[in-house]
Amino acid sequence: MKRIMAITLLLLTACRTPEPGLQQSATTPQIYFLVTFDDGPSIREKYNPTLAIINQLATNDIQPNIKALFFVQTEHPRGGGTPRGRDIMRYAHEQGHALGIHSVSPRGHVAHIKQPDDELIPELRQAQEVIRTITGSAPQFVRPPFGACNIRTRTIYDELGLELLMANVRAKDGVIYGFNGSLRRRSNICKALKKLRATADPHTVTCAVINFHDINPYTARHMTEYLHILVEEARRAGFSVPDKPFCSSPEEIIRVAEAVRLPPPNR
Repeated sequence: MKRIMAITLLLLTACRTPEPGLQQSATTPQIYFLVTFDDGPSIREKYNPTLAIINQLATNDIQPNIKALFFVQTEHPRGGGTPRGRDIMRYAHEQGHALGIHSVSPRGHVAHIKQPDDELIPELRQAQEVIRTITGSAPQFVRPPFGACNIRTRTIYDELGLELLMANVRAKDGVIYGFNGSLRRRSNICKALKKLRATADPHTVTCAVINFHDINPYTARHMTEYLHILVEEARRAGFSVPDKPFCSSPEEIIRVAEAVRLPPPNR
């Protein structure tokens, strides 16, 4: 209980205090965004979406130098399991982004719930070691492939010191309609933010954990647009948006992620 209270105080210190010139009414909750990405890193050569996203997070006109949490596939044979994939993860860390665990199987994007204990546990430990080697510290957060988890896998995460972090705003940017695109990118985000607003406490900060996919070239080409959509639709949903609504340091990422504590799906 003391730890939860301490985390809450840290979060409020980080993002509840209004920016200069921002007036927050007693009935308007403030929102703060934690941008997260699944499935990377991409190892494409000609146009690398992971690198393009990292560049836009640094140079966008909403809030330059946004820091994100990348849930990586550490052993993917066409991603994090390759030397180029490891180099890109290292680059993401050097740019101030955080790394979390996603898929851990050398067979690719495999759901944790489909892996037996004697396969999943050593692969999770291997993923922890890969990220520790890259960043100098063990990863804190895990998001399983497809968001699929159950009591067994959650127990394993706990035993390995991993915290489950799901998203409460899904961009649904991984859908392909016969072409690489997202026909409802604004409406998907709008619907999720309105749902958050309906239950928001006006006296506390609402933390929106956004789910994107950094291996998607469409997402990469529209990343700055997505940032605009998040801010615009949050205001339309009835949130107060501070001047700097996105995480700007690895420490803020951890504070927000720890404070959210989203319940996992019942599976």
